[in-house]
Amino acid sequence: MINTKTIRIAITAVILAVITALYGIWLITEAPSYWETLLFVTLLFLLYVIAVIRFVPHLMTYFASGREPHLERIGDRTFRRCGMREIVKVVLLIMVFRSLQMLLTYLIHLKLFGYTDTFFRIQRIWLNFYHAQYCFPAYPLLSNAFWFVSFNFNHARFLASYLFAALGGAMLYYWVLCDHDRQTARRTVLYFFLMPAGCLLMGTLPDGLFIMFSLLSLMFARKHRFIVANFFAMLSVTTHILGVLLFVPCLIEFLQQLSSDMRGHQEEKRGYFLRQSISAISFLLIPAGFMLVLIYSNTLYGSSTALFRNVMDEFGYQVSSPFRSVANLCDRFLMAMHTRSGEILLYELGNTIPNLVYLLTGAILLVVSVGKIRTSYIMYMFFAYAAVLCTGTVLEIPRLLSLCAPFVLVLPVSIKNKWIHLGLYTFIFAGFILYLIAVVGGFTIYGV
Repeated sequence: MINTKTIRIAITAVILAVITALYGIWLITEAPSYWETLLFVTLLFLLYVIAVIRFVPHLMTYFASGREPHLERIGDRTFRRCGMREIVKVVLLIMVFRSLQMLLTYLIHLKLFGYTDTFFRIQRIWLNFYHAQYCFPAYPLLSNAFWFVSFNFNHARFLASYLFAALGGAMLYYWVLCDHDRQTARRTVLYFFLMPAGCLLMGTLPDGLFIMFSLLSLMFARKHRFIVANFFAMLSVTTHILGVLLFVPCLIEFLQQLSSDMRGHQEEKRGYFLRQSISAISFLLIPAGFMLVLIYSNTLYGSSTALFRNVMDEFGYQVSSPFRSVANLCDRFLMAMHTRSGEILLYELGNTIPNLVYLLTGAILLVVSVGKIRTSYIMYMFFAYAAVLCTGTVLEIPRLLSLCAPFVLVLPVSIKNKWIHLGLYTFIFAGFILYLIAVVGGFTIYGV
């Protein structure tokens, strides 16, 4: 009989062989233009390899034992119930913080361009994010309901984004409390909204709604209520294509439950097979969400793929090898440094530096995450990171990685020293301000 160690080594070897082959093919067929590009891509390759080597044994141990021992330490969390008053307080604090961002927007615009318009007229920058031709159906349909408050569809979507982001933050807080203490939950919410890409939540984008739906899906999967979890995953798919990846953590949690039930002979109980069959069938809700997007696209544009083509054309999405996409970003950055000047240089740097920083940070968090958060969340991070890397010359990496909430959870879980957290808050907030300046100044794809 093959022992566990042999299986673990075999699985790890197969995964590493695939990653190495992709790296080798890229290196042979598309040699980088700059040696700095080679170094950066190689660094990401090595970090991903290290993350895989660390994660595979952890995953096998998880399925063998059916437990998350690192989340069962006594004293790491309180079990006091999270009430509505606590959630409302989180929502209000987030709304206040995002209102202050409006003031920052005005001050930055005033500094860059002088006095050109009034405070509220300048805030129109946040209304210009919405474009119906490449927006999935859930956001426009739900945000249009706010027309009854504003009697203006642009303002309605702004109000909806404002509220959805606050509710998404509250769901983030509640989701973290499922496994960790309140201090960790507060820090996670603070990190999420201080991250540079957090400033985009002010715009008329579906991100806040997606975060809310995806976290509800993860939370109900964590509670083993898979029908509800898959329903919210379906809603996530109708908000953003990355919602399809929620199939991964939901499936991991479902398989873990089945494994645990078999060890406890739960399958012998009456009605068990029927309940689990219904839960398994509910996973079809996720591809059903994708089908709803196709129907929506066909209804509006006469073609089921028109919406996807619009998105690909607008943001440069294209299926490619992961290392090619990173190399494209690096080459674009280095080319700008060598040949560009003035506003063109600022535009190129505003579109490349945040992407490269997020890619490197994401790879590091993948390595650190093993043994810190739930196994299903780590698997979700692996798939999300790989999916982002395989989208060609995409310039939305900060936004896309921010939509995968477990990335931000790794930081407060891994670091315990409050002074380190204070230093990170300061550093990340500086990045937030710089990215906000780039957006307001028109130095990113969002600001033009």
